[in-house]
Amino acid sequence: MNKILSFAKETITSLTFMFPLAFSMAVCLGDEEIIGILFACTAMFFVPTDKFEKAMPVYGTFIIIGYTYFHHLKDFARTGAFFGSFLICGILLIASSFFYEKLKALFASPAVSGVMLATALTVTVLFTTDYFGIGATGNTVSEMIASYISLGFHPNWRGVLYGTIVMVIMITLPRKFKKFSKTVSASFIALAATLLLNLALNPADMTTSITEITDGTKRHLLAVLFGEIACVEAENIIYSIPSGIAMFLVSFYAISQNEKAQKNDYIIAGAANAAVGALTYFPLPYGTKKKSFLPGITAAAITLLMMYFGENFILRIPLHSCAVVLIVGAWQSMKWGELKKAFSGILPIACFTACLLSCLVVDFVHGILISFVISLIFTAFSGSSKVLKKS
Repeated sequence: MNKILSFAKETITSLTFMFPLAFSMAVCLGDEEIIGILFACTAMFFVPTDKFEKAMPVYGTFIIIGYTYFHHLKDFARTGAFFGSFLICGILLIASSFFYEKLKALFASPAVSGVMLATALTVTVLFTTDYFGIGATGNTVSEMIASYISLGFHPNWRGVLYGTIVMVIMITLPRKFKKFSKTVSASFIALAATLLLNLALNPADMTTSITEITDGTKRHLLAVLFGEIACVEAENIIYSIPSGIAMFLVSFYAISQNEKAQKNDYIIAGAANAAVGALTYFPLPYGTKKKSFLPGITAAAITLLMMYFGENFILRIPLHSCAVVLIVGAWQSMKWGELKKAFSGILPIACFTACLLSCLVVDFVHGILISFVISLIFTAFSGSSKVLKKS
């Protein structure tokens, strides 16, 4: 009986934690809902459920892939560059296992805090248009802000209601029902609640007054993964280099925070990022093996059945709700204790500010690369300062 309950718990956890994030990212970035379902099912299969609580805060491993794929590669044959980025990421992850501890020491806390805050701000700016139903467009923070200013503040108040309900549920549920929220994701409950509310207020989808998830042209999975890879041009290959390095840096930090840094586990994590990462929006920020694949397989099967038999209902999920899932998830990822350390002196403040502005003002991917260089300088300067003090 205990085994059955444990199996059911793992299955539910895998389903409710992976579905909302992968699904919301796909639809908010303009892709078909089926792509989000496939990404969620892939993650359900590979992600150990006991790592959800630790893995979820490392939100950068999630957003960097979607941001790179949709906002920087869309004008190219993006699939080819996307695969190139993941290939570079995987190779670097596996190669870095030989000097894991030395590389881990180069990630300065103020730099990490600056990047994570920039990530939360970027997600908020990019997806506020979906939350409020404004209709703004743009691929960068500055472009989105300019679009907001030009369009003015004209929100869809019913959509705002749905999004705000999601926000309240995601913030309050984990605080009031801690044990329950570790098994059933608050974001899943939030999407379900707003779906039911939307069905009650808008029985006919043809006359809905809010932005819903539209049923885009279905693409075969093989077409999604390999359809454009033959069109790779020099520009794509060149861009995949900084993109892949940025993915590696974010993935490496995530892995270093969420497992015990054993070399064997780290190599497994690197291989998983290279092989599985192309099927999901985020590298896998953990290196431990799953005890059993059965709960994940069951959760994926339930998700596919849910999509097959209930697609018309899933398409009625308000896009406003999905946007808030991403926005709240980004802010919940912040390590506020680490952020306080960034203000412990002039040098940490300078490091934090430079990294924050690099990711907000410059291209997000290149901002991460610049932030790593800043982190190297900060680490070197801090080390030399300690040596001088000792002498």
